[in-house]
Amino acid sequence: MMKKGFYLHFQGRQSIGVSKKIDMQMEEFRRYFAMQEIEVGTPERTLAQRVMGLFPTASIARDYEEAFALLDHPDFVYVRRTVADRAYVRFWKKMKEQYPACKIVVEVFTYPYDGDDFGKWNAWPFYIKERIYRPQLKKYVDRFVTYTQDREIFGVPTICTYNGIHVESVPKVGGAFSERQINLIGVAFMQRHHGYERIIEGLRQYYASGGSQEYQVHLHLVGDGPEKPLYQELTRKYGLETYVHFYSTMVGEPLDELYDRCDIALISFGMYKLHFFGKMGALKSRECLAKGMPFLAGCVIDVLPEDYPYARVFPNDASPVKTEDIIAFYEKIKRMEADKGRLADTIRQFATEHVSMEAVMKPIVDYIGR
Repeated sequence: MMKKGFYLHFQGRQSIGVSKKIDMQMEEFRRYFAMQEIEVGTPERTLAQRVMGLFPTASIARDYEEAFALLDHPDFVYVRRTVADRAYVRFWKKMKEQYPACKIVVEVFTYPYDGDDFGKWNAWPFYIKERIYRPQLKKYVDRFVTYTQDREIFGVPTICTYNGIHVESVPKVGGAFSERQINLIGVAFMQRHHGYERIIEGLRQYYASGGSQEYQVHLHLVGDGPEKPLYQELTRKYGLETYVHFYSTMVGEPLDELYDRCDIALISFGMYKLHFFGKMGALKSRECLAKGMPFLAGCVIDVLPEDYPYARVFPNDASPVKTEDIIAFYEKIKRMEADKGRLADTIRQFATEHVSMEAVMKPIVDYIGR
C-alpha cells in the first residue's frame, strides 16, 4: 500500500515560479506516494488585527484549523518553509501529538535566509518572531531539506539536494555555431542581481579597442524589470545599439527560436550586490543545462564540478566581464565539439543525471520511503 503524503504550502501558488516548482515536486512525489496538496491561506484581517500581529509573541493570521482538518492519517507532510511564530509551532506540535509516526519534512529553499527574508526594516517584527520560535522546531520537524551542504539546521538533521527541473519539458537548443559572430542571451525579469551591466561594460571596452575585427559579439536581453532602463541607458551612452538588443518578455516558440540563434546563455552577474558569495543554485542554470546550452555566470554554480568545460564562472564582483574571455570560452567549446547539436546532447545528459526532478528528489523520496 502506498504511503499517504500531503504537500503543504503557505499561498505558494501566488508566485508563478513557486507554483511551477510545486507542480514539478508533486508530479515526482506521485510516482511513489498517494499525494494531496494543502494550501494554508490567510483570512481577512482588520487593520487592528494586522497591527496586533506584529507583536513578537502574536501569531500571523493563517487558516491552520482548516488545513489540519484536511489531513487524514498522513505518513508524511512535505512543507515549504514560512516564518515561524507561536501558531506555526503549535501546528506541528498538534500534528505530532495526533500523528506521532508522521514524518514532517520542511524545505528550506534558501539558507541562511535571515538576510534575504528579513533584510528590510519593515521585516524586523517577523524576524523577532522567527528568532523566538524557530529553536522549538527541532522538537517536531524530522528533516529540513536544504540546497546547501549543511548537515544540520537549527538542530534538525538535513536532506541535502539541489534545485531541480523537468528536463524533458525544456526544448533542446538547435541551430549551428556562427563563424565570426557570437550571440549571448540573457532571459530574466531584470533585477539588480542579474548584473548585466558588467557584460555591457565589457562590450564597450572591446569595441572601443577595435575588437570587432575579430568577432562580432552581440548581446540579446529578453524580459522587463527594474534594471532594464539602466541597461538601455548604458547601451545608448556607449553607442552599442548595433550590438545590444532588447526584447520584451517572450515565451514559447518565439523564445525558443531566439535561443536557437544564440550561442551562450547568461546567468546572474550581480550576486555580490546581495552579499551572496556562496554557490548558486538558480533555476536559470538548470534551464540552460536542460536546453543543452553553454553559459556564463558571475558566481559558482552549486551542481557543477570545478572542471566542468561548458560553463565559465567570472569573479563575483563589479568588474567588467571581458569580451575577450568570452571569445576564448567560445573557441574552446568549438574545439571540443564543433557540432552544436551534439554539444547540446552532452550538456542535456548532464542535466538529466544531476538536476532532473528524479535525481534531486531521490534523497527525499528515499528518506520518506524508509
